[in-house]
Amino acid sequence: MKKTKIILAVMLLLLTIPGTVWAGEINGDIKNYISSEKITTQHLLGGKAAALAMEKLHFAKGDANVLAMTNAGCAIISGQTTEKSIDGLAAVSGCTIGNSNLLLVQRAKNMPLWFAFYHKGTGEMLYLEANNSAAVMNAAELKSLANEKVFKTIAFENIGMDKLLASDGAWEAKAKNKVFGGNEFSLTGIAHIWAHPNCTYDFLRAAQFHNHICPGVNSGYLIIKYLDKHLPLNAGQSYRIIACPSWCKDDAYQTILDTTVGKKGIYAMALTSEQLSSLPESARNVAGLYIRWNEQSGTGEGLVLGFDFNKANELAGTTNMTGTFAKIKTALSMMDYVNQPETMVSTLKQFKINSPAELEALFAAGVNPLESVGLAK
Repeated sequence: MKKTKIILAVMLLLLTIPGTVWAGEINGDIKNYISSEKITTQHLLGGKAAALAMEKLHFAKGDANVLAMTNAGCAIISGQTTEKSIDGLAAVSGCTIGNSNLLLVQRAKNMPLWFAFYHKGTGEMLYLEANNSAAVMNAAELKSLANEKVFKTIAFENIGMDKLLASDGAWEAKAKNKVFGGNEFSLTGIAHIWAHPNCTYDFLRAAQFHNHICPGVNSGYLIIKYLDKHLPLNAGQSYRIIACPSWCKDDAYQTILDTTVGKKGIYAMALTSEQLSSLPESARNVAGLYIRWNEQSGTGEGLVLGFDFNKANELAGTTNMTGTFAKIKTALSMMDYVNQPETMVSTLKQFKINSPAELEALFAAGVNPLESVGLAK
């Protein structure tokens, strides 16, 4: 009987020690990272997510093949902000903003707090959604809590492109069932675009703000590349953009060009079917007006640009494809042309602005700017 008790005690100790050591390693990494002894619940939450990802995806701290994504900093739980989770995640995983493998994905404040990790070598992704009750308990309580109590969702999937596009619709069904908490399209798209050799951090900033990858936001990036060549900024100049019509491209302008709505750098307008039909057939793919404005002289030069989505689908081989994830395939193909934006972007008309009053007139409510510059009838 005594021998049995000893064996049971040893077995219990063996089960307990790894968890204790694991928690100790998390604490040590976080303390070193934040240069403080004051580790909060949020720090631990990010650290626990990273530790579990390292276990499930089999990677060591600082592995450049791993991407971490989270909406920490956006999510607010019971009045508490969640930005400290970002430090905990970075401290344990080694994924950082400076290494371009920690992305902070924009989401509304009322959305659940989540963490996702993608290994581009294996195509595997781990998605973790925090349990709100765990997120607001004190740090001492959280330390000893089992992963299943800390995270209400723990989902492990292979998101290889062949699987996303499989004809059996398996991934479409998983997306419908919200295997990643409703973030399936968002996370798979950002992960694949991050792994693309032509992807740069300025585009990743747009992806984070837009919170997903689609041909629309890619078109904005290609238009920016086109402007770099055909309407580059010189000293004292800035862009004024009339997004007419408006689509996902406009989020890329705000993040990369700083043409925000609040700073009056961009105005978004819809086109009615009647206004669209008033355009020449060759201009039906219109993507807006782009003005290089000189504040000192009060003058500007402008281009009306078009974007050819039919060409984008043709090059991607997705013209006749259906399904949610076909958009990701098109977006990935578009990244192959970041240095050849003319493949899909074209100039429909050039125009000049001779005074601030002329510029203001283009922005005025009820005005069709395409008529003002002489492109529409």
